[in-house]
Amino acid sequence: MNPKMKKLSMALVHALGTGVALSLAATGAQAQAPAQKIDKIEVTGSNIKRIEGEGALPVTVITRDEIAKSGVTTAAELLDKISASNAGGYSIGQGVGDSGTPGLSAASLRGLGSTNTLILLNGRRVSNYAFNASGGGTVNLNQIPLAAVERVEVLKDGASAIYGTDAIGGVINFILRKDFTGAEVSAYGTMTDQGGGNTRKYSGTIGFGDINKNRFNVLASFDYQKDTPLKASQRTQFGGTAIRPDLGFAQTSGNVFPANFVFNGVNYNVTSANGCIPSAGSYRINAATGAPAPLQTNCRYDFTSVLDIYPPSERKGFFGRAAFQITNDHQAFLEYHLSQNEVTFASSEAPVNDFTGNGPFLYPAGGRYYPTSFTAPGGATIRPTGALPIAWRLKDGGLRTNRADSDESRLVAGLQGILFNWDYNTAFTQSKSEVSDNYIDGWVRESILKRNIATGNIDVFSGNPQDATGQQLINEAKILEKVRESEAKVTTFDGRISKEIANLKSGPVGLALGFEHRKEELNDRPQEVLFSGDILGGGGALPATQADRTIKAFFGEVSVPILKNLEAQFAVRYDDYSDFGSTTNPKVGIRWTPTKEVLVRSSYSTGFRAPTLSDLFLPRFLSNTADVHNDPIRCPGSNPIGGFVNAGLECDAQFQNQLGGNTALTPEKSKNWTVGVIFEPSNTMSFGADYWDIRRRNSIGALGDTTVFDVYGGADPLNAGGRFVRTTRNADGSCRGDLPGAPTPAGTPCPIDFVIQVQENLGKYNVNGIDLSGSMRFPTGAGQITLKGEGTYIIHYRYQQQAEGEYIDNVGRFSADNGAITRWRHYVTINWRSGAWGATLGQNFSMGYRDASDTRRVGSYETYDLQGTWEGFKGLGVVLGVRNVLDRDPPASDQGQTFQVGYDPRYTDAHGRTYYMNLRYAFK
Repeated sequence: MNPKMKKLSMALVHALGTGVALSLAATGAQAQAPAQKIDKIEVTGSNIKRIEGEGALPVTVITRDEIAKSGVTTAAELLDKISASNAGGYSIGQGVGDSGTPGLSAASLRGLGSTNTLILLNGRRVSNYAFNASGGGTVNLNQIPLAAVERVEVLKDGASAIYGTDAIGGVINFILRKDFTGAEVSAYGTMTDQGGGNTRKYSGTIGFGDINKNRFNVLASFDYQKDTPLKASQRTQFGGTAIRPDLGFAQTSGNVFPANFVFNGVNYNVTSANGCIPSAGSYRINAATGAPAPLQTNCRYDFTSVLDIYPPSERKGFFGRAAFQITNDHQAFLEYHLSQNEVTFASSEAPVNDFTGNGPFLYPAGGRYYPTSFTAPGGATIRPTGALPIAWRLKDGGLRTNRADSDESRLVAGLQGILFNWDYNTAFTQSKSEVSDNYIDGWVRESILKRNIATGNIDVFSGNPQDATGQQLINEAKILEKVRESEAKVTTFDGRISKEIANLKSGPVGLALGFEHRKEELNDRPQEVLFSGDILGGGGALPATQADRTIKAFFGEVSVPILKNLEAQFAVRYDDYSDFGSTTNPKVGIRWTPTKEVLVRSSYSTGFRAPTLSDLFLPRFLSNTADVHNDPIRCPGSNPIGGFVNAGLECDAQFQNQLGGNTALTPEKSKNWTVGVIFEPSNTMSFGADYWDIRRRNSIGALGDTTVFDVYGGADPLNAGGRFVRTTRNADGSCRGDLPGAPTPAGTPCPIDFVIQVQENLGKYNVNGIDLSGSMRFPTGAGQITLKGEGTYIIHYRYQQQAEGEYIDNVGRFSADNGAITRWRHYVTINWRSGAWGATLGQNFSMGYRDASDTRRVGSYETYDLQGTWEGFKGLGVVLGVRNVLDRDPPASDQGQTFQVGYDPRYTDAHGRTYYMNLRYAFK
């Protein structure tokens, strides 16, 4: 292989190294260094060790130095800068209001969802997050010890034949430090320009023993991080309210403070004549548009205004590794990793209404706060009689606050070395995710609160503070306990061997063989309060789940040099699932260097993802839709068809939805292929382009609630193709859940009880695009400048909402099923280095798209990050930086799939301009 091509591959793939990835500058220096023995290494995407790290597969490597220059503190933040990362992930902010999956951060390559992205730690699996309430199987990125990461290798191609059948979208391999000697400590802190959302992080690493001289090495790495909350009230300019008449919508609730109530078929609020109470989040507005409604007799609640955009969190991490050189050819190693995360989520106060069909909350006639007479908008005097059904917001009970505590650990014990001239590596691995959900404020038992409101001693109408008696009655209903704990565990025994089995004129033939025996277990244990379903405003009746499966796999790989400049890679993997039978998946790769400046590569593979244990066995339970909707029959266009309609539950409301598993699921299958070229016209610049195409069928997922209401409900207003479950008729002809004295007339359908959004096999996904990359070096008298960039252009993102259904083009537009699929994303940096000084300027860019309403466009989003470094004192490193230098606010969006409204938190960063400092000191 010619030296120029070798430099190219090292620059673009960063796969050649022995623990510290090489930069372009080091590559140029090595070209003139004396020849020396270079160890063979294993790179992500192949089990065959080789001297030349470049291969037929597109791999992006993020070095430890690049991680430091990015200014990020978590693995999730780091992966957000990967252009191949698109919609389908899960940010920690999305846990606000999500009672099923609190505390999760997940990655998604190619926009195919986190379940199609395989996460590895040192080339081996980690357990899925124990809370996956809506189904799926996802690794929690919050457990990755970023302080101990040496580099990250992102294989942007399916790798089912190498690592597992579920690597359809790609593989992200976090490679941790090893053979480290000395000590290193660092302290990191941020300060946002607008307040809130600040971070403090401290880490330390110590290692001793030279594996070559002392025949052992032991290292330990610790880190601690604490994040303060970022509240919606601190970002009022884009995220402080859901009332956006400028965008033509308002995501508000009819369960309001003080309470709306129904009398003679009309929905009233005693404060409406005075414009409601805006200071308490109560407004007299059009429910659909947010425009003022001067004659409206009821109020709407702006629940978004009280949310946390990002929750407060505390993280503790430890990673330890010990290696012992038993003989010259055999090494034993032991790894242990523990991550403890505590994340506290605060969403809006509990809505008080008949969500479960157990009957309305009635305020009794004669109660201390009964509105015997009040003035309605327009001047009419209203004198209610009888018990009043209320739609209230429990502000006096506090925000619904839950704390997710997770302990995620991983133990690896293994041997590696050379046996009978074969390189071998074998290990026992056990990875566990243990998570608990704790209600610490705001959640109440429906039965107790309903009983206490019926005493007439709780003020639900005036908006004034409760007296001691009323507050005590509210506090009696609170749930302050651990409500759920769950454990997901993966136990694996694996082994692989490799060697060069022949030497042809064109080069050596490499062979790798391996096996894996894996057991997956899930034990989800909700407490009695969740099992009963006696929770107001979320949770639902969640039964316990216990399930397990075993997978046995055998795989092989061969690398054949057909010509001196043409190499082929063949791989095949056989997996046998205890519950889904067997599957065989091949992979073929070609690497060709027609000239010393050009490398051409291509690959083809198939994939197979069996439904996870959560997909299959998680019991179905009730939660709430993300967005607000109307019953298409009983409240078309936000207009109730009669006084019998409970507007608080049926008009511009969050409906109950049914989530959970589905034992009828069948596996996903896919075909992936890539073709690309790398071009290096000189030793100071290189460029790459890779076309990729993924075709997935039998896709597993849950339809978005907007799709269910607008598409299925639009075509079938009564049943939405079986996805609307309406309440039943009573013996007297009324509907279960009707308001007292206002039965649903005969011939009118009963209200929607819940919407089915369980896991199901949908249709096909056809996704393709082009990855572009490049780097250039400019040596100058003032130092060296390096320009580096990576971008992804998505050509097509077409999917079916049901098998053999119509294709929908999602690229460049938002959908409730997949979120926003941006046409183009890139991350570009320019780095300057001179002696002890350095500076980096980075740009993050995502192209705009058609909004959820399809009537407007969300603007493109770009931010600039600036960092300066100084290393003028031995062992000391000082970093000062600014993220989002221009203080760019997220562009406006009318999406309603998250609790944060007015923008899309999955597409942008709400922190704004953020200053940070990092101090590092190393002892050698």
